[in-house]
Amino acid sequence: LAGCGDDGAAADAGADALVDLGAFDSPDDFPRDGCESGAFAGLAAADVEGIYHLQIDLEGYVYATAARVDDLGGGAAGGVISGHDATRVLVGADDVLIRWADEVGGIRALDLCARDPDGTVRGHYARCTASGCYQGTAAGKAVVRLPEPETAGMTLRGEFAGPPGAPWPVDFGATGVSVNVRVLGDVAYVARYQDGLRIVDVADPTAMVELGHVPLEYADAGEIWNDVKVTEVAGRRYALMASNLVGVVVVDVTDPAAATIVAHLGTRPAPGEPINVHTLFLDGGKAYLANTSLGLEIWDLADPTAPVKLGGFTHPGATPFSYLHDLYVAGDRAYLNYWDLGMAIVDVADPAATALVGSFADYGQTTSHSCWVTQVGPRRIAVHGDEQWDAHVHIVDVTEGTVAFGNGIGEWRTRPEVSVHNIMAVGDRAYMAHYQDGVRVLDLSDPTAPREVAHFDTWPGYDRGYGYSFYEGAIGIDLDTDRGLIYVADSHRGLLVLHLE
Repeated sequence: LAGCGDDGAAADAGADALVDLGAFDSPDDFPRDGCESGAFAGLAAADVEGIYHLQIDLEGYVYATAARVDDLGGGAAGGVISGHDATRVLVGADDVLIRWADEVGGIRALDLCARDPDGTVRGHYARCTASGCYQGTAAGKAVVRLPEPETAGMTLRGEFAGPPGAPWPVDFGATGVSVNVRVLGDVAYVARYQDGLRIVDVADPTAMVELGHVPLEYADAGEIWNDVKVTEVAGRRYALMASNLVGVVVVDVTDPAAATIVAHLGTRPAPGEPINVHTLFLDGGKAYLANTSLGLEIWDLADPTAPVKLGGFTHPGATPFSYLHDLYVAGDRAYLNYWDLGMAIVDVADPAATALVGSFADYGQTTSHSCWVTQVGPRRIAVHGDEQWDAHVHIVDVTEGTVAFGNGIGEWRTRPEVSVHNIMAVGDRAYMAHYQDGVRVLDLSDPTAPREVAHFDTWPGYDRGYGYSFYEGAIGIDLDTDRGLIYVADSHRGLLVLHLE
């Protein structure tokens, strides 16, 4: 997902001594290297108000986060830093400081102290826990809605975020946001992070109706459901939910109003440790799990109430920070997004004897996040997306037995400060949920030169309900190509149904 690295948790090893609870509450507490005197001279809170996306480098650990500055009037400012409502915001001639702190040593603090002509802001960042602090650099931009019509090549058929009087909660840190969707027939299944699973009748997109809600099993323990896939076996329908604590949760949703958890699948990395499955893929009666500790797990779903493990694959270079994030499977090939190890192409014909057959890696700032494979003319191509600052689309030739196998042959991007997220592809079209840049559709008829042919902007621009995460806006996507429909899980807006013109 969603929030796949926001304010990423660097290891405690190497942190400074125990935290001074008053640390980083002034620009004087930060280094001044790279700062420019008068960088914000003549600017008030109203002038710097906005949502900022930032690339943070904490002692070599690089990730993206978000901040927000609000003009509160009368010279006062408020805001958000890395998902937390700021406890201190200062706007001065030399610096913009945004800080959050709690009473037990938790601190997130950003001091912006330089501003380039192209709008780039630079400065320093601190992240503290009770055991110590990390400091590093920050660079980014204010994120605004792209200067384009709200839509081109598609129309909004309907939007749903809960019935009247009972809207779905929206909160990245507590109550949940919409992160993925799968549609089977006229029913949509929406994964909603801390809110569980929402089941919606989408037969009439102008009048969608909620059919059921499946809450988390372990909400008090910090569980989230980050992904959903749906299958039918022996006349019954099942939703499979990716949990960060108990693996994949199998829910019998044959009767949406009385949905029941019937099984779990996934392997613990060690006794007592959680089973963190970030995403999953279904193909050929099997479930393919992205276990962040163990890698790929392959399970037989002949009986979803009693799944059987068949095998798996662990990348030989895997580390705690190089984990399996997402995947695509077709027949005997799995395309595994292994974050900074790139995309691994694995033979899964025999789940008990899987083998690495190729890869797409070392192509720059590597954070391999998602992919989808399609056939375009004689080429089999993977539409591959990273996730983080400057994450964009790579077109990779995965035609085996050719010299181009595993090579990037094309690229496409919107802008560095907004990341691409989930991807699907059919024939020579790719469909992407692109966070703050909404939904994008690409023409791949020339894979070396992808071309945008349609879009829909779901993100409103600056709004005080946003700015809590780098990963907001259009997150999940599903397709009904027969009816020309695109289903979108949007962090704040819920479920959108778009029609391709």
